[in-house]
Amino acid sequence: AAAAAAPAWRTSLRTCWTEVACNRALIVSHGGAWTSEYPYDSMPSFERAFALGSDAVKGDFRVSKDGIGMVTHSSPIEIWESPMCVGRKIEDMTAAQIEKCKMALTNYTFISVPELLAWAKDKVIVMLCVKEPKDIARAITTLIENNATDRAFLEVHVSDMANLVPTLPYWDQVYYLAEAGSKGDINTIIAAKSLNRSFTFEFDPNYTQWGVNITQVIEEQLHPHGMRSLTATTEDLPGVAEQEALFRMGIDVVYTYDTVNAIVARTNIDKERGITPP
Repeated sequence: AAAAAAPAWRTSLRTCWTEVACNRALIVSHGGAWTSEYPYDSMPSFERAFALGSDAVKGDFRVSKDGIGMVTHSSPIEIWESPMCVGRKIEDMTAAQIEKCKMALTNYTFISVPELLAWAKDKVIVMLCVKEPKDIARAITTLIENNATDRAFLEVHVSDMANLVPTLPYWDQVYYLAEAGSKGDINTIIAAKSLNRSFTFEFDPNYTQWGVNITQVIEEQLHPHGMRSLTATTEDLPGVAEQEALFRMGIDVVYTYDTVNAIVARTNIDKERGITPP
């Protein structure tokens, strides 16, 4: 039998993700749903997140020597990513060389962004964290080349969203998550020319130190300007209650380090809100 079609909010950013009125809880799996068996940023990790029921998967974006977007976190490559290629720089290697690097404790290898986008089509939304501002332009064209502008978005810093992004070719064909580092960034992004493509604002996990009422900021500043909210969980196996609390605070999207618990939290919250299917 044919597999059931993925729900619309997992195949198009125009459904729920960019709709302020949407009350559905959404989760993004950080690096996929990784374990020691399924490494961070690996295809099996993304596949596991999809199988568990994640709404989106997040991969990191760097550019190879021959101009290909690669799903890799660090440059130079760190030992936890690939003992085989530790110390080598992504920008000094071709895509073919990078794809031969075995990941830690497994025989899985690094993948390209086009490979991730091709797999994710009709399955799950993709979030790409652009690790270097100089690579944002290539990230934009990568989404366009792969017909992914409606099903993948880019994570960039608020300062780059306000100043760099609007100077790049085709910037307004892509959606962005604006990553904040201080409460001042809220006003910066609201005033930016690029506001209409910055559909989500990411609160730094240290937002509790900003001295602001997050629920109030979301309701009075972000939502009226068409922006939604996202924040990451703690890195140390966040529980169900922690992730439910983020949703109840008003966070629209939870960026999770534990997909299994996030699925339970999302389901509970959607049931509370009367959303079906949860």
